[in-house]
Order: sequence, then C-alpha cells, then structure tokens
Amino acid sequence: MKRAFTLMELIVVMVILGVLISLALYSYKPKNLQHDIDYIYLKILEAKYQGINFDKRGLSKGNKIGCIELQEERLKELAKKEHYELKSAIKSFITTLCFDSFGRAHIDDTLTLPHSLLTKRKEILQLSYSDQSVIFEVLPQSGYVIIRYQKKTGE
Repeated sequence: MKRAFTLMELIVVMVILGVLISLALYSYKPKNLQHDIDYIYLKILEAKYQGINFDKRGLSKGNKIGCIELQEERLKELAKKEHYELKSAIKSFITTLCFDSFGRAHIDDTLTLPHSLLTKRKEILQLSYSDQSVIFEVLPQSGYVIIRYQKKTGE
C-alpha cells in the first residue's frame, strides 16, 4: 500500500517554512546607520587618543594630529580611503574637532587659545538614515562623546 502526505501536513510544513524564512530575512536587515555610527565614533576616539599622545604646545595652526574634520565630504573621503562607504546623511555643526594632550575637546586646531576650548556640552554631528537620526555630542573637559538616538518626525 502506497502512503502519501495529506494536504493538512503539507500546509503545516509550508507555514513553518514561511515563519522560518521571514525570521531569517528580518535578522539580516541592513544596519547601515549603526555601522556608520560605529565608524565615526571610532574615528573620533582615534583623534582623541592621537591628541592625548601628542603635545601640541608651541606648534603653529594647521597641525591636524589629534583632529578630525567633520564635514560630510571629508568624512566620506576618509571612509573611502579605508574602503568603507558611509550611507547616512551627515550634518555637521562644527567643521573641525580637536583634542589636546589632556583629552579636552576644542572646536578647531588652535589648541593653545582659550576660546577654542569647549566649555559646555556641544552637538557636533548628526547622522540620518531612513527614519532614524543620531546626534553626536561631546562633553567639555573630559572629551567624552555621547550618542543620542532619536526618531525622525514627519518633515
């Protein structure tokens, strides 16, 4: 006697496969914003540690050790050199962020002048991708970078 699967068994198997496939597709959703956040955050930390390791006293303006330029085209150019493509829209609130040998943040590369030292919490960069947006903030004195997530509102 020849046995076959019933229609009900085939439908149950199809439903189970459908659920598994949908879970697999959801888990492989691209995380472009998170990858861009990680890349830029690491570049800011790299600039901070370069600034801590390099004493800039007595140097002339224009020395970029311990600095990162935050304009969109400069960040994308830097990423391209490292074989990475930034996919998020970038809006910078300052052009250059530098760190001195104490790890303190400055808004430009004139690290010996008191007016360049950050004295209050400052937004430095905004990344946007799809309906997500992220603000990078830097704290005075410590130079810590805070990443604040926010949902985009209807524009």
